[in-house]
Amino acid sequence: MKREKTVLIMRHAKSSWEDSSLRDFDRPLNKRGRKDAPAMGRFLSGLELIPDHIVCSPAQRARETIALVTEELGETTEITRYDERLYSGGVEAYLEAIQSAPAEAGIVLVAGHNPTIEQTVARLSGGAVRRRITTANIACFYTSASAWGDVSERNSTFKWLTGPKDLED
Repeated sequence: MKREKTVLIMRHAKSSWEDSSLRDFDRPLNKRGRKDAPAMGRFLSGLELIPDHIVCSPAQRARETIALVTEELGETTEITRYDERLYSGGVEAYLEAIQSAPAEAGIVLVAGHNPTIEQTVARLSGGAVRRRITTANIACFYTSASAWGDVSERNSTFKWLTGPKDLED
């Protein structure tokens, strides 16, 4: 039996509002974000969900999040691509990021921002999952699509949504 492809959708970790002179795009992670992002990387590692391909918003807080996650996964940044459409684009930009994954990838992670993260999760679940997705949360879907370019709500199954607070138990 052919293994289903896995889609991980992650909201960046908690960012800092400390320096009001920074543009939104340039805001870094705060202390909690720098703690939560590696925790989520360890969580994915424990599940053996190591992405083959990552598409990330180029905003500073998203870049830092993915750097900390991949450090925990033992991966290099060679598998990460930055797409400016994930900073201010809509659901279609997130879906295109998934659909443009290389054919050989089995697990794709897309990292970005709300409200688009929540909207993308709702779309891929066919509207079944409409939840507030807080910082550093990851949603997992399996897709039976034979090619990444065919991924849609018709062939994707929501599996779970978890975040750092869920791991503290």
